[in-house]
Amino acid sequence: MTPNEKDYMDRYIYQVIHRLPKAQREEVRMELEELISDMYADRGSMEEVLTELGDPAEFAKQYQNEQKYLIGPEYFDTYLWFVKVVLICAAVPILIISLINAIGEIPAITSQNAASVIIRAIVDGLIVGITDAMLSCISAFGAVTLTFAIMERKKIQIEMKKAEKWSVESLSEERKTPSSRWTPKILEPVPDKKAIISRGDSIVGIVFIVIFSVLLIFAPHFFAAIFTEGEAITTVPVFNLEQWGIVLPVFVISLLIGLIDEILRLIIGVYCKLVMISNILCGVIQIVLSAIVLKVLPIWNPNFVLEIEQALGANADSSANFFTYWNADMVSNGLLAFIVVITLFEIGVTIYKTLRYGVSVKNGINSNT
Repeated sequence: MTPNEKDYMDRYIYQVIHRLPKAQREEVRMELEELISDMYADRGSMEEVLTELGDPAEFAKQYQNEQKYLIGPEYFDTYLWFVKVVLICAAVPILIISLINAIGEIPAITSQNAASVIIRAIVDGLIVGITDAMLSCISAFGAVTLTFAIMERKKIQIEMKKAEKWSVESLSEERKTPSSRWTPKILEPVPDKKAIISRGDSIVGIVFIVIFSVLLIFAPHFFAAIFTEGEAITTVPVFNLEQWGIVLPVFVISLLIGLIDEILRLIIGVYCKLVMISNILCGVIQIVLSAIVLKVLPIWNPNFVLEIEQALGANADSSANFFTYWNADMVSNGLLAFIVVITLFEIGVTIYKTLRYGVSVKNGINSNT
């Protein structure tokens, strides 16, 4: 068996087993290797062997149960990952916002009742947050399940249409074309392990973007310096809340573009041209929008240091000394430089891995399930 023939065998086996549940894959892989090797020994041609076995999508059905699935094995692992991500993104921001609102509504406290008032506020916030989070999670779970059920159904319809093309009638001379029947030459290469995108990294990125966006929209006052003076709690917002209606849309659009890129990476699962193009475009747009937010729009509280000094009163000279070094332009320049470096580094890694290990988009979808 030549290296080229071995490669075709590996491609065929991969296209079969990635449509099966994980528990079956290793056993089926070994079984197929033995079957194809024996058939090759008898026939001496890998193309003849694989052509006889037929379309790997059809061959995989031999190992699948006859029962109908709402979400079949080919999509189920990806479905579970998406459910986890969506539930986290739906629940965590709601819980955080509920706790922030509950703590922000704490009435005046004294040294005698401070602990009980704070605990009561946290409990009330958790009760409201858990209730809202459960309702949100139910809706999100239903939406994801419906989406994947539709994907499963569409896949079945496509395969039925293919089956019609391969019927006896379709093999008449006037309709016989190179594309009318499956051949080993259309097998996609098995993706290199280094071409696989880490799902964990994508999920962390998605969850972070969602939580950060929710906080910016519903609780921008969360980003603040907090001081206590006696029984009073004082907060000084970092952002310019009076102009927040101007800043927020651009800020959120930038984050949503990053979210789209992360979701695409999670769905595709491997480095390919589509992922590379998306990463380049999204990265460039995010850099431009970040520059607008940090250098053009009034994002920072112009009276940040002054409000801190007023909040601290007599203790301003000692306690607020650190904040006297606050410089909005310097902070903006530092953050923008950091964003540019990180974004360009990620784009560079994506380009390198795509050109070095990348696969086709068709092979990339769900390839790491």
